[in-house]
Amino acid sequence: MITCEADLIKAAAHGDPEAFRRLWEAHHAVAMAAALRLCHHPSLAEEITQGAFLLAWRGLPRFQKDSSFRPWLMRILYRHALDVMEKQRTYLQSISLDEVIDFESRYSSRSHPDPQEQVAQREEIRQALVQLNAEQRRVIALRYGADLTEADIAQVLGWPVGTVKSRLYRARDRLRVLLMDEKGVSSNE
Repeated sequence: MITCEADLIKAAAHGDPEAFRRLWEAHHAVAMAAALRLCHHPSLAEEITQGAFLLAWRGLPRFQKDSSFRPWLMRILYRHALDVMEKQRTYLQSISLDEVIDFESRYSSRSHPDPQEQVAQREEIRQALVQLNAEQRRVIALRYGADLTEADIAQVLGWPVGTVKSRLYRARDRLRVLLMDEKGVSSNE
């Protein structure tokens, strides 16, 4: 039985569907969470994730064996998401909070003891994320949705690491201000 991710990648690249299934199991939840944070629509997030895994399956023979699989997959997912969202323009439609909560609960390993507090926090965060610019939403989605490092995000987006760090800093700062304003706390206090 293959257990090492590098061995799974090698076997999957040679056409082993069981090896690829195991890679899918290891990375599917993170990919779904990142896709949802990019497009805000559960059905579209599922389509994007499936498409990204299909593209990854096809691209495995070209995978550089010294690279990490997750950043490579997230780069594929990110680019595929942009293509799909542009073609469908679904990201311009609204989504209910109930849909987001239901979808995220299926693919998130995080749990909160108080469901009402969880709903309120997610709504506040969702409202704040909508107010970020596209680049800030991308770095936030990849950092917290896909749990990528700054170096991995730079690789996914094709940006220098310093650019990722500065945009992530600005995005966090903007979110902090927006969330404080939402709670009625002055950011000048």
